[in-house]
Amino acid sequence: MTAGETRTRRYFTLYARPNGLSQARIGIIASRRVAPRAVDRNRMKRMVREMFRVMHGRGTGMDIVVQLRRCPGPGAAIATARAELSRLLEEIAALAGDK
Repeated sequence: MTAGETRTRRYFTLYARPNGLSQARIGIIASRRVAPRAVDRNRMKRMVREMFRVMHGRGTGMDIVVQLRRCPGPGAAIATARAELSRLLEEIAALAGDK
């Protein structure tokens, strides 16, 4: 992977590109337009940071930006969003391993 990669799903868009460092970095975009309540934006940002820490060993040397596209409602939608984000991060980590 030389240039940037983009992956878009229902709840998130991930942008990733190599950063030339030995560690991965993350940025999170959660706009008020997508999630009007600060509680929802902060909950989603916490979830993204948690998932990033879980995959920290994989995908090293990358800058990853996670953009919230849609705020999941209560209940099962949160679990769906978490699974989606996990799959996206795994895809990006696999791409980093291919370089």
